[in-house]
Amino acid sequence: MIVYFDTNVFDHLEQLNGVTDWDIFRIRRAVKHGYIRVVISYLNIEESLFIVPSQPERAEARVKLIFELGDKSLVVQSALDVLDNDFRSYADGQPHVGSFHPLTPWMESELWTFAAPILRNDIRKLKHVLDKTSQVKKEHQDFMTHARAEMELLVPSMVEGTYPFDDYWKNNYVWLAEGLAKRRKVLGKVRRRGLPGLLKLKSVASAVGANLSLIYSHHFEGRVPRSGDSRDVLHAIAAGSADVFVTNDRNLATILTRIPVEEFQVMNLKGFLDGLPEWI
Repeated sequence: MIVYFDTNVFDHLEQLNGVTDWDIFRIRRAVKHGYIRVVISYLNIEESLFIVPSQPERAEARVKLIFELGDKSLVVQSALDVLDNDFRSYADGQPHVGSFHPLTPWMESELWTFAAPILRNDIRKLKHVLDKTSQVKKEHQDFMTHARAEMELLVPSMVEGTYPFDDYWKNNYVWLAEGLAKRRKVLGKVRRRGLPGLLKLKSVASAVGANLSLIYSHHFEGRVPRSGDSRDVLHAIAAGSADVFVTNDRNLATILTRIPVEEFQVMNLKGFLDGLPEWI
């Protein structure tokens, strides 16, 4: 079973937040015996970097745990690379290309220069990454806030429950999926092959579903856009490469649970632990 842990799960495990030493032992045992294979995601590393300036020891411990539990043959590509590859392979009628690549010693060393910077150049590189990521997150939040305000003007009478998400999905998935295809300049090919086949790709279904579910939560459930929303969408896309996505973010779990993605489960850490076999 391939498992994708949200960054908050690694944090809760490392900090013993709501979990016990026995829980961590069971996860390590499940990894050791190959019952679960944990994905290594650059997003997990990136989000851990934000606490390096204020809590360097905590950041280092979290990244260490990510590398310890993670399967070094299951490093998932960036979410955008996963989408690009899946759209193009589908458009060209080529076999689906896997989303994983191995973690080389050089890559691991480079990531550690960010997580535990020593040299001045390492610190400068870390600051550049954090500044760039913060800017992208802020731009996405501003866009969603503006879109939410515009939507409220268009549909002021709509309240939660009057427009079920299933209907919202059916009425909106086409334009969003085609928009993603158009951005990659493969819309014509995708239309010829058909959207149903495209949406069988978990990365695409996750991208379309997570975005629509997030927008729906802003417009019809009163949820205010957050700076971390853009990262939540990227996690959803990256996690589409796994069988199970484990997150302790209740809002994110709600957003992802209702989207129609085949062979994909979303659960919290407690539910995941409870589902492990007794022998583990």
